[in-house]
Amino acid sequence: MAAAAVLAAWVGTSGSLAAQADAGAGTMPCAQGPISDVFVDNHSIWDPDQLEGLGIFGGVYRIANALHVKTREGFIRRELLFREGDCFDPLLIEESGRILRGYGFFSRADVFAVDTPDGSKQVVVDTQDEWTTKVNVGVSFDDGVDIESLSITEENLAGEGILGSAFLRQRKERRDVGGEIQLPRLLGSRTDVGLSAGRTRVGSFLDETMAYPFVGEVGRFAFRQVYGKRDDLFPYSTGGELGESTHLLLPLQDERFELSFAGRLGRPGNLTLLGMGVSREEVEYAGFPDGLELARGNDFANAEPAQSDIGERIVDQVASRAATRVNVFVGQRNLRFRRASGLDNLNGVQDIQLGTELGLTLGRGVDGLSGGGSRGDDLFSRLRVFAGHDPGSSYVFLRASIEGRQVLSGPAAQQGWHDVLGEADVLAYLRSRRMPGHTFVVRIAGAGGWSTTVPFQLTLGGREALRGLRDEDFPGARRVLATIEDRIFLRWPVPDVMDLGLTIFAESGRVWAGAVPFGTDSRWKGTVGIGLRVGFPEGTRGVARFDVAVPLGLENTRSPIFRVTLHEPLGLLYGFVHPQVARSRRNDIGPDRFTADRRR
Repeated sequence: MAAAAVLAAWVGTSGSLAAQADAGAGTMPCAQGPISDVFVDNHSIWDPDQLEGLGIFGGVYRIANALHVKTREGFIRRELLFREGDCFDPLLIEESGRILRGYGFFSRADVFAVDTPDGSKQVVVDTQDEWTTKVNVGVSFDDGVDIESLSITEENLAGEGILGSAFLRQRKERRDVGGEIQLPRLLGSRTDVGLSAGRTRVGSFLDETMAYPFVGEVGRFAFRQVYGKRDDLFPYSTGGELGESTHLLLPLQDERFELSFAGRLGRPGNLTLLGMGVSREEVEYAGFPDGLELARGNDFANAEPAQSDIGERIVDQVASRAATRVNVFVGQRNLRFRRASGLDNLNGVQDIQLGTELGLTLGRGVDGLSGGGSRGDDLFSRLRVFAGHDPGSSYVFLRASIEGRQVLSGPAAQQGWHDVLGEADVLAYLRSRRMPGHTFVVRIAGAGGWSTTVPFQLTLGGREALRGLRDEDFPGARRVLATIEDRIFLRWPVPDVMDLGLTIFAESGRVWAGAVPFGTDSRWKGTVGIGLRVGFPEGTRGVARFDVAVPLGLENTRSPIFRVTLHEPLGLLYGFVHPQVARSRRNDIGPDRFTADRRR
């Protein structure tokens, strides 16, 4: 790990990437002229011109500007892929802007060139900060009033892009109390370091990451080192089969390690990735069956011991396992990028990927190194596909992945494919000039698990599924969701200070029982709802949602569910996310894991 960090630091400080790409460029005339000057113009949260005429509110915003520590010019310059004296390259200008916009503490980041009389270029870096010191009290109204988070966070400490946080995060069975720090530039390099530690509801957790991601589309080398250890609970929704007990809680201990390296060949827009590494995973269920608990009415803080015979319902998913694997992966990346506004936010700009990307991971278990009383002679496979297209003013995206383990030895009954997890999403943003201010979002999504020996279960309700149903409603093994939503941007009441929008949505979905504990066939259910979307300040890429959703197709009449979400759960910014699939994934390795993700 130390050697990798030294190598990454050397790469990150050995000059601009433009010079690395062509060592002889300095001796050749610049086709589009040299860069004579780089001017960084970083604005605070609110521009003074926007505050005129706001009276007392303008004074409050000026105080906020005075208290806010702006992002330092030196940090911004270190993120650029060029410097004074380099030959002007439009690709590096574009990539630099995309790298800056990847940080959540910028509401806006533009990089552009201005011609000068002597034929050289002056490059202007124009950025605007978000408010980064946040005291957050997250309140949920899904099942009555509940405090889900309490934290104090600085996302841009001293203007150097450092995140520091102390937090209480709890939702349903999960309750984490701890601290976190993220350093985006270790020792002046492009190496990112993250550390998070604290207490869970049943023990402790530690997550550590050191990564040198591919730098935009021009980086050639990347590595990842990850370690995590967590004492946790897996919540099985009982589907009403155990009376007032809504969840069966399985204690587990999960420990993982990964060290991977990757390189890229080709040119931006046509890149081939090759990589390899080693990984270790170990999952133990020391509390089974004696440590099983039942939560009544979603009260996870006062769970009660479960009867011993209930363990028979989940016995097929509690096989302790340890595996050491040698992984190889290959990817093909044919992507271009476009800036679009008003898709997942209200009026902010986001970078979207168009084109195609394929990734294949193969991980062979090394039986002699697995230990833990389990056989590690297996072959892990993961295939991922992404495609993005822009027909006119609209956008359509596809993402699909499937993974599984093929057990190669042991008793015949245990061989074959196990822990097969699949996901597929189609996401479309539809716009028309005849309806300015409206963006129609359509999503069709499917997820499922087959022959699972790890804890696995999907449900039909929740923030990322049918919003009119409770999180624990209708457990099963396979799920299909369909959503249509009209996002309406209102240029009212103070468009220079904040963004405001309305939304109207309708959803439908179904779960099939499969072979998971407490699985049921839900038949088709639906939800309709309305909501308010808020972005503050104006032009921010963040959004808060306040939704009221009404369930349809239920035998028993239920009250509407009021949900508050401090991000946009449906769209590209949050990602194609199926959290209930992700929590069962045991080998999170692949060519798509080497790009920087600085969403905070």
